[in-house]
Amino acid sequence: MPLLEETSERKDGRRGFTPFSVRTAGRTSETGFTFFELIVVLFIAGLVVSVAIVATGRMHDRAVFNEEARRIFQTLRHAREIALFERRDVTFRIDEEEKRYWLDYGNEKASDGRSVPGGFRLIGKDIFFFPKGNSSGGLVKIENEKGQGYAIKVDPVLGSPSIRRF
Repeated sequence: MPLLEETSERKDGRRGFTPFSVRTAGRTSETGFTFFELIVVLFIAGLVVSVAIVATGRMHDRAVFNEEARRIFQTLRHAREIALFERRDVTFRIDEEEKRYWLDYGNEKASDGRSVPGGFRLIGKDIFFFPKGNSSGGLVKIENEKGQGYAIKVDPVLGSPSIRRF
């Protein structure tokens, strides 16, 4: 479709061209996109995808770290509940070198140990839970490679754990 239409005669009596339609962005009558426009769109889409992948990886690492801290907290709560309900001593054990923790129920019975994922550091001493609900008290820390972490403190009088981020 031409940009100008030839008319037989204009109002002033001269022959010439009058505007037929208004086109935008320098487009001609052909439809579609230029090769350059397609390359620009593909480049922008690639940038968006790469940023999304990096952000997703960071969120996954943070989620794994938060989940591990929550598991340690829940294990400490479970140790207190077992000591109360079954009226026996329960020990929360930590092996800092192997990055493992587990519950020791006495009488040579222990739970399956749990290892923290690589890159995390587990710090703390064994904590004893007694049948009356109290404990020896203590502090368990878990840190990631960036130095961020959680401190899980067990109250010696109540035996209940509390968690905070540091």
